[in-house]
Amino acid sequence: MTRFLFAGGVGFVTDAVVFFGFVYGFGGSIIAARVLASLVAMTVTWILNRSMTFADGRMQNRTAEYGKYLIASFVGMGANLVVLNEASKIDANFYHVPAYLLGAIAGLVVNYALYDRMVFNGHRSLG
Repeated sequence: MTRFLFAGGVGFVTDAVVFFGFVYGFGGSIIAARVLASLVAMTVTWILNRSMTFADGRMQNRTAEYGKYLIASFVGMGANLVVLNEASKIDANFYHVPAYLLGAIAGLVVNYALYDRMVFNGHRSLG
């Protein structure tokens, strides 16, 4: 789990650098920046998770693995957004920090489960 959290931390920093760099360095829109930053961060975390966290479960076909990783990541992003949205309805007095953190935790749990079971399951048993 430590390696997974490390990869996520690197992904978070990557996401922030690309997002704010695109918006403030290149004058890009926040929507375009969100999409670009998410895809770059997902790619970075895929590389790290593939090589460190789930090295024993890698697929031979990297393209298929990457596609599955992106699908799993978008599902995790959906979980994050649902929890963020619901929690933000009751935490405005705390600047939505609790909602942000709860959403991140929901995404982390969903992503780990999907990466482990759907993406990096290699030839090992799912049992």
